[in-house]
Amino acid sequence: MMFDHRLILLATPRQIGVLDWRPGHMHWLGEFAANETGRAAFRQALVKRAQLPVLLVVDTVDEDYRSEILPHVQRRARDELLARKLKQVFRNARFTGAWRQARETTGRRDDRYLLAALTDAEWLTPWLSVLHRERVPLCGIAPLALAYQHLLARLRVQAPHTLLACRLNNRLRLSYYHNGLLRFSRLIGSDTPTQLPGNAADEIAKTQLYLTGQRILPREARLHVLLLDPSGQLDSAQAPLNADPAFSTRLIDISNLARALRIPDNFLAATPEIAPLAAIADESVHLNLAPPELLQRHIEFRWRRGLNLAAGIVAATGLILTTAYWLNTQDLRDQALRIESEVQRGDARHAVIVRDFPLLAIRPDQLGQTLALATQLNRSPLDINTLFLPLGQALAAHPDMVIKALTLQDTADGTADITLDARLSDFDGNYRAAMSRIDSLVSRLAATPGIAAVERVTSPVNTASTATLSGKTSGETRPEETRFTLSLQVRP
Repeated sequence: MMFDHRLILLATPRQIGVLDWRPGHMHWLGEFAANETGRAAFRQALVKRAQLPVLLVVDTVDEDYRSEILPHVQRRARDELLARKLKQVFRNARFTGAWRQARETTGRRDDRYLLAALTDAEWLTPWLSVLHRERVPLCGIAPLALAYQHLLARLRVQAPHTLLACRLNNRLRLSYYHNGLLRFSRLIGSDTPTQLPGNAADEIAKTQLYLTGQRILPREARLHVLLLDPSGQLDSAQAPLNADPAFSTRLIDISNLARALRIPDNFLAATPEIAPLAAIADESVHLNLAPPELLQRHIEFRWRRGLNLAAGIVAATGLILTTAYWLNTQDLRDQALRIESEVQRGDARHAVIVRDFPLLAIRPDQLGQTLALATQLNRSPLDINTLFLPLGQALAAHPDMVIKALTLQDTADGTADITLDARLSDFDGNYRAAMSRIDSLVSRLAATPGIAAVERVTSPVNTASTATLSGKTSGETRPEETRFTLSLQVRP
């Protein structure tokens, strides 16, 4: 469905009518005769609305309808199949179309198509030339019977076999619909005697016989006839048709039609031509008789409209995001102002409280140093004898160790760290034996009660896997080469 502003044209060999339609509003621009004056006036009406898409509805006796059952194919194969079939059925007709109405439920499940064509459309060429010169986007050419199908849908007609008899512009159109879908239509011109009101029932009966003979209408089916004539000339056909059991007839008055189309009664009574045009205005064209070259400008129109819509969506999205970010920025700014105000109030309260504090003789940082010193003085002093007793016992068992330096450092948790720098008293150059003596001292220290941990800081030989081997293989040995350093953690 297309809910947009468009022009709906009703073209006949004698004239063309123009309806300016948009959802909820319509304006009848009038009818223009099929002569130079009428086409000039028609052109002037189009110039003001050349940017609007146009749907052309044709009402002529030169139309033909065929029902065909074709194999179920899709896409390009279906287009080629329909093109061959249309050319085969309608020869060189320019305005042809095919409508896939249903699919068979049995057998091969073929598709049922309605083929239609305008067998003589020379009278339509001047109007199309005006549309072409004004570069009007033509969206389709539809038969009037298709517009009446949408009118039946608005009237909610449920009968499976319906024949709509409509008198418009002094001509009688009879259209047959099966389950709401168009199957056949014919127009009876005003220059024939059968157009008289008394002969309308005869024409309807002849049409019923034709549909039955062509097997379009089943023989046992009862035909529901709807009489639509604002002038009331078809009222006399109701009684003879209801007398025949093959028919059931109902009149459609202006009030019911206006209510179904949501059009004022007086407007519809003054211009009854707008009834089928208003019904098809917002519907898709299922049966389009326009050749592809006439639809090119409408394709370009749809592309432009789609691009404009996409650009509008992008712009609207950008505007919404910009607004959201701006609102978020304003919210963050308000939060920052509130926090800053709270900080200022807190600083003011702190200043008031501090102003009432007594004056201090010393600065706060000096007071902290004083407290730290007081804490250190309150701690009980280390018992040096107790700390060195385990170390002395271990060294007494190794008289070959010469103490070079001894460092004691007090810690806050009641333990002491002792750094021992020593060497071996005698060294004959055997580093393996020297390392074994040092390892023996380390093992004894680790097993001595009161020593929490022992760590070898340096040794005569670096045994780390990443160390580079260096040294001399000859020369005199010196005791200083066996110096080592141990770190001990002693707990009283």
